[in-house]
Amino acid sequence: MKNKSPLALPYRIRADLLQQLAALSHAGIPALQALPMIKLPAPYQSRMVETLQAVKRGKNLADAGLQSGLWTPLEAGLLQAALAAGDPTPTYRHLASYYEEKAQQIATIRSGMMRPALMSILALFIPPLPQLVAGSLSMAAYLWHAARSILLGAGLVAGGIYAYRRFQMRPADAPASWLDQVLLSLPIVGKMHKRRNLCDFWQTMALLLEAGLPMFDALPLGLQGASNVLLRRELARILPRMQKGATLAEAVRALPDINDDTLLGFIQTGETSGTLPEMLSRYAKSENTSLALQQKQVAEWIPRIAYALIASIIAYGILKSGAFTPQVPKDL
Repeated sequence: MKNKSPLALPYRIRADLLQQLAALSHAGIPALQALPMIKLPAPYQSRMVETLQAVKRGKNLADAGLQSGLWTPLEAGLLQAALAAGDPTPTYRHLASYYEEKAQQIATIRSGMMRPALMSILALFIPPLPQLVAGSLSMAAYLWHAARSILLGAGLVAGGIYAYRRFQMRPADAPASWLDQVLLSLPIVGKMHKRRNLCDFWQTMALLLEAGLPMFDALPLGLQGASNVLLRRELARILPRMQKGATLAEAVRALPDINDDTLLGFIQTGETSGTLPEMLSRYAKSENTSLALQQKQVAEWIPRIAYALIASIIAYGILKSGAFTPQVPKDL
């Protein structure tokens, strides 16, 4: 029995997996026949094998993948809702597209960070150079100072990646954590995180309602679309208001943390015309397009900001070292 859940799969692998599932599902091939056709990189193939074995024992793909670590709890919740709706193909495609964008953004940031990374290494070696030349710093101390900082930076980056992938695997019923609040509080990123969560929720609701699920049954399932527990709690307040007789638009309008004038327009149009699933789907697609553009811009600017910051640190270190300041001999 596993004592610790595995890390979430890397975005690129998740995108490829979901693209293959979408193609096979669209072709009418059920999970039991589709899974043996999909091969993951060696470190993750065991999860696919465990998932297939669980499906053979009668579990659905969402539960089986969650048990083996193939899915995060959020993905399992979305797939559970999609399976309840009837056809998981749109959800496979939606998730695959989302993870493909995330993988491309990370690749863009990684490529753009090469120059700032080189600059940061120079920032470690250049400032103490005058002390080395003057003899006040030994070669061993000079090299250790730089190596220590490089190891510390690499450790922080690796630790951050590990913590984020671990965070993605927390149970769907996990209590709110400090990271939920931090993600919402961050400048720029916080607003994007909130919009992404709400967009995923309404996308899930559109899929469920389109499949014919009643609103009162769809709302609890749709909550799985939001990864942030604090936002999920706000969204959970919609159902009690509707049970008391409010329309969806009235329930959303009463919750300022999730209210959005554009969303309300789509909901009111959908409720009036009887096309609510279509209107929610249109809203989610519009939000997805806007978020993709914003995330691309952020990914392009992160390396530039890092480069400017590191260049400033190098310049400050050189000026502070006094390397270009004339020194008066002490014996004069």
